Amino acid sequence: MKKVVLIFLLIFLLLLPIQVGAHSYVTESYPEDQEEIAEPIKEIELVFNAGIESVSTASVFNEEGQEVEIANINVESPFLTLSLNDPLAPGTYLVEWRALGEDTHQTEGEFSFEVLPFEQAAPEEEVEEFNESVDEINQENIVNEDNTEIAIDQQEEVESSLGRMLWPLIITGVIALIFVGRFIIKRMF
Repeated sequence: MKKVVLIFLLIFLLLLPIQVGAHSYVTESYPEDQEEIAEPIKEIELVFNAGIESVSTASVFNEEGQEVEIANINVESPFLTLSLNDPLAPGTYLVEWRALGEDTHQTEGEFSFEVLPFEQAAPEEEVEEFNESVDEINQENIVNEDNTEIAIDQQEEVESSLGRMLWPLIITGVIALIFVGRFIIKRMF
C-alpha cells in the first residue's frame, strides 16, 4: 500500500503544471535610457513587457544622488507613470524601478537620461516614435460592451493555461482510479 501511495504521489507531483511566466521588465520608457532631452520633463513613463501590479514603484535621483520629489505614481498595467512636482532641471537623472509582475515575481532595474539646457533643440522624432509605440500597445486592447478593456493576448493566455492545468489533473485522476481499483480488487480476492 505504501508503494502505491508513493507512486501516486510522485506521478501527481510530476504532472503538476509548472507556471512559466514572463517576468516584468521595462521594454520602453520616456525618456529612454541614455537619452538626451532638451525640454522640461514633468512626467516619466515606463512600459513593461508583461502585466504589473499596483504596488510597483520607481524613484528618480539627480546627479548628487538626491531623490527627486514625485507627486504621483500611477500604475495602469503595463504602464507605470511618474508625475513629478516640478519639471526636471538640466542634469543627469537615474530612474530605479521595482515591479511586482502579475506572475508574482519581483523585478527591478534602472536607467538614466540627461536633461539638456532648454535652449538646445530637442529631437521631436523620438517623442513621436514613443507615442506611436504606446498607441500600438493601446490598439492591441479591445473594449467590450461594458467598456472594460480585455487584452486579447491575456485572454488567450488564460485559456491556454487552463488547458495546461486541466490535463495533468485528469491524467492524475485516471491513474489514481486505476491504483485504487487495483487495490480494492486485491482486497476482495
